[in-house]
Amino acid sequence: MKWLTALTMATQIASAAVGVTANAQASPALTPQQKQELSTYNFKGAETALEAQANQPTQKQGALTPIPPLKVPPITSRGSLAQPSPAGASADKGSEVPLNWKSPHAELNAAALSAADVSRQWETGVATPTPGADGRVVYIFGQGMPVMVCAPLRVCAIELQVGEHLESQPQIGDSRRWEITPVLSGSGLDETPLLIVKPIEAGLETDLIVSTDRRTYVFRLISDPTRFVSRLAFQYPGEDAQKWASFQARQDAAKHDAEAIAEQAREKDKLAGVLPMAENALDNLYFDYKLNGDAAYRPQQVFDDGQHTYLIYPDDRRFRELPTLLIQVNGKSELVNFRVDGSRYIVDRLFDKAILVVGVGKKQTRVTITRATPYSGSTGKRS
Repeated sequence: MKWLTALTMATQIASAAVGVTANAQASPALTPQQKQELSTYNFKGAETALEAQANQPTQKQGALTPIPPLKVPPITSRGSLAQPSPAGASADKGSEVPLNWKSPHAELNAAALSAADVSRQWETGVATPTPGADGRVVYIFGQGMPVMVCAPLRVCAIELQVGEHLESQPQIGDSRRWEITPVLSGSGLDETPLLIVKPIEAGLETDLIVSTDRRTYVFRLISDPTRFVSRLAFQYPGEDAQKWASFQARQDAAKHDAEAIAEQAREKDKLAGVLPMAENALDNLYFDYKLNGDAAYRPQQVFDDGQHTYLIYPDDRRFRELPTLLIQVNGKSELVNFRVDGSRYIVDRLFDKAILVVGVGKKQTRVTITRATPYSGSTGKRS
């Protein structure tokens, strides 16, 4: 049987050598020296030696005629001598990756290195969470990257600001093993957007970017076998200044509206003949004045509100000429200005004694007005 096996192997080698010789010119794997050896190989002698070995008894195999060696390089091209593909393998896998191949590496300049370092510090920095209402874990927006930890078979929620609206679909690095579902809580002005986070398996880590009409959120997502955060929410300290500014604007607007309404009321009262008075007039009204003189020019009533003195006359158009008002200051008479509002005289100060004068000479008419309680100087306060 050994001689039969040897004969079969020799025949296969010879057939392969003939095929290689036929394709030697087209094979890129053969060197010129190998091509020369194939062209001069003694195939006849090899065949004769194989026949002689086959005819000799098995006990004399040690003295067999040696077969000339055939130097054939490993055949790697697709040809008749190519190694058969394993069962189930693709017939054509394409070019394989060279053993010494390395993936491309981009060189970063100083600016790029600095930017990557700043981003890494923000991403790896500790953003301290605090407990919030209803089981919320609260982060301060903008102070580091918030981390959402969730577990398989759990549902975790990221809560955004009330009234905030998603601008586009959230973007996640690993969309195959994480599920992100947006939902809404509440209605109207209290409507709150939520992002429901569910990992498919444990030991995952990726990032999530959410853009809204107010800001952009960047999260780090981690899946743990058992630990998880049910609700994650935020505080927004950057909006405190805006809230105060809005509050101040509302106050200023309310004050402006109140002043406009008061001015309209004053104009309305003026048209209706209502006497304008100071804001604290009711607390400082004083009526104790004594009147002496011609009854025709005597006021119907005299009082003050702590700042102004009012001389009230009947609305009977009795004056052909307005009386002149003089006040007594340190024993001397001084002319004082006053305003006329219909039948009312308004003096923009207080006085202890004043004289109303109409006409000149012998036809002069006087009315004396005396305050029962002297006031304390120019401030208009009663003593």
